[in-house]
Amino acid sequence: MKTKSTFSKDDIRQIEEHGLTVAEIENQLAGFRQGFPPAKLIEAATVKRGVISFSEKQQESLAGDFDECSHDYLMAKFVPASGAATRMFKDLFAAVEAIQNKWDMPVGAAKFLSHIKEFAFYGELKEVMKKRGEDIEKLIEKKDYLPILDAVLNSDGLNFGAEPKAFIPFHDYKKFSRTAFEEQIYEGIAHAVGSNKTLNIHFTISPEHLKEFKLLSKSVLAGINSEVTVKITHSFQQKSTDTIAVDMNNVPVRNKNGKLVFRPGGHGALLKNLHSIKEEMVFLKNIDNIVPDKHRADTILFKKVLGGYLMQLVNEIHSFLIMLDDGNVEDQDLNGMLDFAEEKLYASIPDWLRESDPLEKMDFLFEFFNRPVRVCGMVKNEGEPGGGPFFVEDSYGTISLQIVESSQVDTKDEKQKKILYSATHFNPVDLVCWKNDFCGQPFNLMDFSDPETGFIAIKSFEGRDIKAMELPGLWNGAMANWITLFVEVPLSTFNPVKEINDLLREKHR
Repeated sequence: MKTKSTFSKDDIRQIEEHGLTVAEIENQLAGFRQGFPPAKLIEAATVKRGVISFSEKQQESLAGDFDECSHDYLMAKFVPASGAATRMFKDLFAAVEAIQNKWDMPVGAAKFLSHIKEFAFYGELKEVMKKRGEDIEKLIEKKDYLPILDAVLNSDGLNFGAEPKAFIPFHDYKKFSRTAFEEQIYEGIAHAVGSNKTLNIHFTISPEHLKEFKLLSKSVLAGINSEVTVKITHSFQQKSTDTIAVDMNNVPVRNKNGKLVFRPGGHGALLKNLHSIKEEMVFLKNIDNIVPDKHRADTILFKKVLGGYLMQLVNEIHSFLIMLDDGNVEDQDLNGMLDFAEEKLYASIPDWLRESDPLEKMDFLFEFFNRPVRVCGMVKNEGEPGGGPFFVEDSYGTISLQIVESSQVDTKDEKQKKILYSATHFNPVDLVCWKNDFCGQPFNLMDFSDPETGFIAIKSFEGRDIKAMELPGLWNGAMANWITLFVEVPLSTFNPVKEINDLLREKHR
């Protein structure tokens, strides 16, 4: 159903204050009406084709190359960390309601309460409750759980219900604990130190958490006993990447005060934040996929494997670009480059190109090679959620390797559904990216995004269903036109904390 949108002067002022234009909002509304085309899967990427599985000897060689060369590179680590931990504590919020209404306790909350002394924040919780005149151990003994849950979730306690995951204490080291934020820094020191023995680590955060971020950063830096220089930077998700919310008839939603409702555009909105990082080589990882020191060996090894392989790829690609830019390339060398592009980078080489003149080959190859590069770790699929690696055909008929979320696939199409479920690996969000061209100049990353790869999700607002538009995901459509390679990494490198009881798993002990 097509609807016509009209905006008042107040609406236009609100839109412009968001850094948006009416034309951009109209385009978003058109997107809601038309929807996004589903991904066209050709086949799942597997170790037979599309996912590289290195032998132990190859792993050692690549990690060794990384260690030997890392000091020559401008390197950074990028950690999206602006999301609130609300989902992490959803069972505890449900438990509060259950206790108040005398319902059965949710299973997840019951597990949390029976193991509460095992969490890294228990000591802090105990002290907070003591200041409130409450004895947590007596409350546990009496099974009087409401004050405990209140102290965990609300502002007069630990306030975990409103905190980002970054600030939640994840791991207990007996004499101290570390938050996810701190663990990301210590992991970075072990693998992402580049030139001048410097770890550049960048977090995306929400503006309301800036003061706490600065205090925690200062505290962490004061406690680091290392020869490495640690530089912690941050950025906010830009308001201009927000998208307007609509009702189920695609009419803009308004709040109780009659104001238009905007929502963050998802992880894809962070492409501009990634673009703003000046370092050429960037490791990208989610804030909650982190383990304590003693369980970190596999993670560090495979970070170096991914980094070493990226260095190798970039050196080869840039050597080709230097030759192509010079223009004096033998046809034999051009054919060798075509073979490399097809066999190593899974390029779609048109049949006619092999027989064409050298200039056409050079034009094709220069355009193909002159792009950002990413190497993505992929884990064997053992039932964990997440997008997967696939060969995908775009609207121009070009087939390439892509990370695809299940929400991008038309599962009513049996062929597409069959390909989706044939995936042998999933995406743990473990990437290392190369952002500069062969002359050392940064690419404009926005030029390599595919705007057709966003999606529409159903959300809740003031008790009613609304539609929200997610921008092309940071590791999906936002990087659709990058040179992409997939490398198999072990499941031991994937330890996300999606809900609070995940911290009870062995890898988080």
